[in-house]
Amino acid sequence: MRTISRNFLLLIIVLFAGANCWSNDLPVLPYPQQVSLSPQAISFPASLRFQNQGLDQAAAERLKENWNKFVAEEKSNKLPQADITLALIGKNKRTDSLLQAEAGDQLDKIGKEGYVLLVNKKQRLIAANTETGLFYGLQTLKQLTRSKWNTALSITDWPSFEHRVIYDDISRGPIPTVDYIKKQIERMAELKINYLSFYIEHVVQPLSHPDFAPANGKLTIPQIKELSAYAARYQMQLIGSFQSFGHFEKILALPQYKSMGETSTLISPLDPKARKFLADVIGELCDAFSAPYFNVNCDETFDLGKGRSKPYIDSIGQARFYADHLKFLYDVVKSHGKRMMMWGDIALQHEEVLDMLPKDVIYLTWEYGDKKSFDPWIKPFTERGLEFMVCPGILNSYRMFPDMAMAKANIKGFLEQGKLNGSTGAFTTIWDDGGTYLFAGDWYGVYVAAEKSWNVSASYENSFDQRFSLAAYNSKDDNYVKALFKLMELRGLELTYNLNDQLWYQKILPDSGKQLILNNSSTAKATEILNAATAYVNAAKGSRNLSDIDALKYAIGQYKLIIDTRVAIADIVKKYAEAAISANADKIKGLLQESIDAANTLQKRYAAHAEWFRKSWLSENQLYWLDKTMEPYNKKRNDLLQLQQQLTAARAEIANHHAIPPASALRLNITVSDRFYFKNWMVGGPFPLADKSELPGFLYSSNKEYDKPPSPGDFTHYLGKTYRWQKYSSTEGGIIDLDANYKNPVSVSGYAYCLINAEKAVNANAFITVNDEAEVYCNGVKVFSGTGRSSGEEQLNLPLKGGVNHVLVKIRKQNDRPWTFTFRLQDDLAITNHKHKYTLNAKDQTFEAD
Repeated sequence: MRTISRNFLLLIIVLFAGANCWSNDLPVLPYPQQVSLSPQAISFPASLRFQNQGLDQAAAERLKENWNKFVAEEKSNKLPQADITLALIGKNKRTDSLLQAEAGDQLDKIGKEGYVLLVNKKQRLIAANTETGLFYGLQTLKQLTRSKWNTALSITDWPSFEHRVIYDDISRGPIPTVDYIKKQIERMAELKINYLSFYIEHVVQPLSHPDFAPANGKLTIPQIKELSAYAARYQMQLIGSFQSFGHFEKILALPQYKSMGETSTLISPLDPKARKFLADVIGELCDAFSAPYFNVNCDETFDLGKGRSKPYIDSIGQARFYADHLKFLYDVVKSHGKRMMMWGDIALQHEEVLDMLPKDVIYLTWEYGDKKSFDPWIKPFTERGLEFMVCPGILNSYRMFPDMAMAKANIKGFLEQGKLNGSTGAFTTIWDDGGTYLFAGDWYGVYVAAEKSWNVSASYENSFDQRFSLAAYNSKDDNYVKALFKLMELRGLELTYNLNDQLWYQKILPDSGKQLILNNSSTAKATEILNAATAYVNAAKGSRNLSDIDALKYAIGQYKLIIDTRVAIADIVKKYAEAAISANADKIKGLLQESIDAANTLQKRYAAHAEWFRKSWLSENQLYWLDKTMEPYNKKRNDLLQLQQQLTAARAEIANHHAIPPASALRLNITVSDRFYFKNWMVGGPFPLADKSELPGFLYSSNKEYDKPPSPGDFTHYLGKTYRWQKYSSTEGGIIDLDANYKNPVSVSGYAYCLINAEKAVNANAFITVNDEAEVYCNGVKVFSGTGRSSGEEQLNLPLKGGVNHVLVKIRKQNDRPWTFTFRLQDDLAITNHKHKYTLNAKDQTFEAD
């Protein structure tokens, strides 16, 4: 009864919220630059008779075809047919005079893509300098017609940015089908996006090298050409892209291409086979993609200076080596009649690169956070007079849903500052690191980017959500947006911080013979947020693009499922412990049956949720990577089915007058705790033990060049062998299982490293559990040495300075005891975490972009 009352109350709140007065701003997105409204009543019928001034027949037919497709979808509009004129400016003196009277000096601003739209009792007219401008005028008219606008108006409109790009990552998991890309093109074109591009590592199949693309997920050269031709019908071009330096691990992992590697992730610029490969592939892609630009990427070259060419790089410098490779790529791109684009991050790290490259390179400068100033990502280009485009982001990366609060702020800030400083484009990126995402969840961010790319003004931001609801879903409620931003409140909770997907990948039961820590301290607040979000999204109405609403329902449901699972598992652990000490057979059977029912209900929910996601994935994407996205569902469901069977067997033991098995036999050796354990580290090793079985004496590397606090992927050296620092995230709630990570080695040692940011100096109590000899270092000073013989936690003092602190744990594995450890700080310290970086008692929550 309480649940019914609570949900009813939430529904009433939603309905009253939806009854609020809506803005009087024009229901158009992007919002036009100049709008003049009249109270004069006028109809906006879908059925139009087209008159043309100055248009050739082919252009007129293309525009009419686009409108008629809209008419076929807009079946509810039965208003009487009306005439409309599509006019090229300069072809009719009377029309030109009318336009001059209506638009005045603003007419000079419309350029190649702008337009004038007049609808009143005397005329219906769209005028522009080009077919593209007329097309965009029709897109505005579509939205007015769909929203049932009914008064006269005059619009003069033009874009803030010449290049309005959406850049979709198709190399980290989801690879869209050709049909879905066509739908993206259609929908983005209505938003006046004029370029679409894709992040491509290995998911294309050039004719020259057809063997590196996945069999069940790729774009072929004929398909790219087909899509380029389709985009042209919507006044859009496709920008070619191929990762041409770093992030090359997928291709280099194939035996036939391994020899091209500088390292396992970096292609070798000096290797003749590698150079021919790049020239062949980039050449084919240049010819297939329609835009006059080609993006060679070349970002995040983490292994630069660490591979087989290191002696040569040391002799000439990393900047020169990098620039020489970019010059080679520049020549390849130019030979195919294209202009080279590249990411700007490495050039910003080595600014001398900017002075080494040709002056017509276009730099794509990216930053995805909500920054007070974007000067560091803009000024190095403006100071040299170089062309650049600002690149904000819609980040799915390692999240359960994209952080739209961050995306909205990032797009606004970066584009506004970019426009002030001469950026020639708004190049909005969508990243899918983690690989389990639906594009249907990204569209709110795409609409934000489209709005600010076309009209960078902040004047109409207050009406954006209402205009979005109308433009995206033809909905006069904004419950989708309310549900979306209610979900964003999870960003601030410990369990769901930053919307990180680690929550989804946490084990719900430990592996056999292992242990698990379950921290449910945020579940009550998370459930409250999710119930409110559910009420909003269930009240969201619409008549188009409903897959977006379904995707949000899925995301909310996925969160509810994993939160409910954690609560249920904790309850099962508690009930099993009660049953183990009870002498009342009926009570024991009752407790076990309740647990059986809970496990059964959960596994059915996982099955239903997985099936919905599978169908949704295939409605957008090719088959590639679907098996990976299904793994967490299958693992959790199988765990629950096994638990259900074991609980049933335990209940049968009671019927036979036997004791129930120990909790560990059912994999219920779970510690339920509200303490914050450090789950994320960087780990190095395993290093062989010296003759005396002592831990290595070095801090980060025996090689002085690398003996410094590491970044992911950095090298470390010991006894003539090279190792890499790797990211590690505990899936056992904070138990760091080096045995599992390194496949149960013997007679070795391992390192774990993290950063702790402290606002001011503090002597923190830390607690560690280990099973063998261990040492802890804080800022290079040893603060703990233990043998691992203690049965529980050992306490140590961590003298943290204000600012960044480097914490290193060394652990030996010499016997058959578990090679694991846990680490935490005293309970009264509030801690936030992103990757291997921890922050103490932050005054403001900082949400990381990657």
